[in-house]
Amino acid sequence: MSTFNPAQFDDLCVKSQDLYAQTKYSILLDYLGPQEGQRVLVAGCGSGELCWQFAARGHHVLGIDPEPKYVELALRQAADRPDLDCAFEVASIEDYAGPGAFDCVVSTDVLEHIADDRTAFDKLAHLVKPGGTVLIAVPAGPCLFGYHDEQLGHYRRYTGGSLRKLVGKACTVERLRYFGLSLLPVCYLFSKVLRKPYPVGESCDESKSPWRSWALRKLLDLDRRVPMPAGTSLLLKAVRKQATAAPVRLAA
Repeated sequence: MSTFNPAQFDDLCVKSQDLYAQTKYSILLDYLGPQEGQRVLVAGCGSGELCWQFAARGHHVLGIDPEPKYVELALRQAADRPDLDCAFEVASIEDYAGPGAFDCVVSTDVLEHIADDRTAFDKLAHLVKPGGTVLIAVPAGPCLFGYHDEQLGHYRRYTGGSLRKLVGKACTVERLRYFGLSLLPVCYLFSKVLRKPYPVGESCDESKSPWRSWALRKLLDLDRRVPMPAGTSLLLKAVRKQATAAPVRLAA
C-alpha cells in the first residue's frame, strides 16, 4: 500500500522555510543536550530536515521513512551535505529491523499518522537503549481536528493526558509542554472554518510579507522560551525505563 501523500510531500518541500517546524526542532535539539556523538534514530524522517540538524551537532543519525519518495528527497539533499553523518533507509517504525540500542529516538509529527499508535510507540521505545532519550512531537487539541489533519492523513490530535498515557508504560516523562499558542486562532480559522491549507509559504517568506514574517518569528521565539498552557503541538522528552530483571527461582 502506497504511503505517498501529495499534501505531505508539498509540506516537506518547504520544511526548511517553515518557521513553526524549525522552532519545534530547536526545542527538541535543546532537550537532547550538548553531549555529542550519540546514535540518533529519526523515525518518519521525511525530507531529512531534522536529521541534518542533529548531525550538525555532532551526532550519528539514521533517518527512516516508509515512503520511498520522501527518502529519495532526503538522499538528494544529502548530496549537498557530505560532511554530515546521516544515513537514510526506507522502513516504517513497525518494520524496521536494523540494530537498536540507539541513544536517542526522535519522532516528529508521525504518531498521528498511525492507526495503532500504541504498537508504534512501544517499538520506538524498544529501539532506544534503557536510560536513553525519546523525543516526540505531535499535533495538539482534538477540537482543532479539521481540513489540515484530513489532508495529511491524521487519525487524531493529542492532549497532554493522552500523550502521557501513551508513553508512560515504557518511559518516564521528563518534559511535556505545549507549543504554538499564538497559532491557535490561525489553526482554527484555516482548518475548521475556511478549510484551506495553512499559509506557510506566505507567512514565512520575508520577501513577500516582511512584517508578517517578523511577527511570526517573534511570537514563535516567545513561545519557544516560555512554555504555555495550550498550543497547536505537544513536545515531549522521555527516558526509557530500565529493564526489569526476571525474578530468580531458587532451587528447593
